[in-house]
Amino acid sequence: MHPTAFPQPGLEEPGLQECVPAFACLSKQFCLTALMRYGQLLALLLVFFCAPGPAVVDADTELDFPEIFKGRCLNNASGCPCYKSPGEPEISRKYYHAEALRREGSSKTVAGKEFVPVVRNSVITTPGQSCYIARDSLIPMKYSPVLKSKIQLLDHTPLRLDQLVELSGEINADTLKGFKRVEIRRVWPTFYHLAMEEFHPGPRVDVRNPAGKKIGEASGDFLEQVRWEGSGVALDGKKYHYAGRPGQYNTYDLRWGHGAGYNYQVFPYRTIAVNFSGLCRHLRAQIPGCSKKSLIGLMVFIPEVAEKRIKMPGGAEHDGYFCITDTGSPYYIREERIDMFVGTHGGGNPYLPTARQGNHFMDGGIKNLVPSDWKIWKTDTKRVWCDQAAAESGQCVHDFRNTAPEKALTLQAVFRPDGQPLRCKKNPR
Repeated sequence: MHPTAFPQPGLEEPGLQECVPAFACLSKQFCLTALMRYGQLLALLLVFFCAPGPAVVDADTELDFPEIFKGRCLNNASGCPCYKSPGEPEISRKYYHAEALRREGSSKTVAGKEFVPVVRNSVITTPGQSCYIARDSLIPMKYSPVLKSKIQLLDHTPLRLDQLVELSGEINADTLKGFKRVEIRRVWPTFYHLAMEEFHPGPRVDVRNPAGKKIGEASGDFLEQVRWEGSGVALDGKKYHYAGRPGQYNTYDLRWGHGAGYNYQVFPYRTIAVNFSGLCRHLRAQIPGCSKKSLIGLMVFIPEVAEKRIKMPGGAEHDGYFCITDTGSPYYIREERIDMFVGTHGGGNPYLPTARQGNHFMDGGIKNLVPSDWKIWKTDTKRVWCDQAAAESGQCVHDFRNTAPEKALTLQAVFRPDGQPLRCKKNPR
């Protein structure tokens, strides 16, 4: 289970990379300094220990690690101006609060006020023409200068259908076509993944379990990410799961991570997190007494995924079938929201370098919600949600249900020929 499922923007914090074998690398400048001061032997040792780490040394700082901002435009559903030229009245386009922007050139100062040229940064949008925004309307979004993690090389091939469900005979997408599908509702996706300490280095702190016993050490920034994502992998390979209370974690030894209970696990490109009570409202006729206990593990079908024929790790196309075995904070994962687990691939965070945002679903055309899909924000971190009924009737149009209708997916429950829900295995092999 991951607590929030829609991570707060801006949790990416800077930090120093530790020189740990097979995990991280010191900066190029540090290694050059070592060479000049201490000779070739020490430099060679540094290269030996640092070589397996993330691709930082050869990265072009300006291109791969751009300056990224969150646009500030509070209490304004119509957007704020991004000017064609600094200090001039002509508006190039509007931007919305929390829109992800990156610097595209040098600032210009007009009448003592700095203006920054920016373009859009999210990979699911086009950058567009650069335009100028006043520096005091841009919130810097910091992140560690790391592009890749070795943990991302793990096999992300989606489990086969015959691994996911227990049925007699051959099990594949063709054989399941004869099974009854009941449309639940339209849903809007985001993505979540395991937190990785390589992406969140920093001062190390003790990791403690609910009993207060020290169970390891990791960076504080990484543990904060574990709290948001639910689970994560530290530099030393330990896997931590958030125990539900601040500062409390457990270690685990599952392939990927825990689901929302009842011994269910999560698997990349197969698991989605849902609001169980919200979905039950639509399935009580088919599942009497519907509850989390009776709903968890249900196999669902998303036709838009199958129709896009998305190429997955392992080479096959995704068949559109998923298991609802996880959940998240009801503030973020509401009835019409789902979170799709992508292992250690990118979660679509628009405030990161583009190389760290993507995953196979995004590459295949599935677009995730981003914070700027909510057009009204009261503060830098407090968005305004529409009431569900008002949004669905068109009376409230400033949140994702009406600002991003093209991102919606269709969620369908799958039932066996005998009318019983088709369930995913708890421990697929």
